[in-house]
Amino acid sequence: MKKIKLMFLIGLSTLFMSCTSYRVVPVGELTMASTRNIDDSKEYVALRNYAGISRTDVEASISSSKKGIIKRRNPIIKEINSYKSSRLQDAIDNVVKSVPGGEYLRNVRLYAVTESSMKSSSKVFTMDYVVTGDVWGIEDGDHDIKGFLVDDKVVFTYNKDLRKLLKRNFKGKLNKQYTGKILGLKGGFGTIQLDNGTVLDIPYSNLTKIN
Repeated sequence: MKKIKLMFLIGLSTLFMSCTSYRVVPVGELTMASTRNIDDSKEYVALRNYAGISRTDVEASISSSKKGIIKRRNPIIKEINSYKSSRLQDAIDNVVKSVPGGEYLRNVRLYAVTESSMKSSSKVFTMDYVVTGDVWGIEDGDHDIKGFLVDDKVVFTYNKDLRKLLKRNFKGKLNKQYTGKILGLKGGFGTIQLDNGTVLDIPYSNLTKIN
């Protein structure tokens, strides 16, 4: 009897863990989007087209889904999570700042992302925004994102929050510090190559630059 109860509880917890899903809905398009004043005296150029999440991939995921509901295991979810924000302003900035020298967006497409998950036997909903568009800005010299540059040496501590974020992508020792080099900067994450060659996306808030 105890064995049956244990199997039931394990199955129930697995069901709750697998119930996280995302509903992605297009909410509009804008000719231009900016969260800061545009300096008319400067000459802005197109730096990158279709920056942010892959418009093709997200539209394909929506088309192949039921009522826009995308399962957590879909690869597009990781990309959405790196750019989404509960504030539309921050969602726009996440894309603009993902391109060095970026100032504003053109040809913008907006999406609302609703995440539903089971917590303590109750269904919890959170809503965020994610955008994609062409980044325009100033193309001159080196640019940084949140104080970081490509090729910077950085260090981070592998804490419980990172373990939850990285999940199966990295098996590190809890509370151990890891060092590496920045390969790329995007959204709210830096792509880091560790000294052992492992490549991970780490939030900027967890990174410290090494002089």
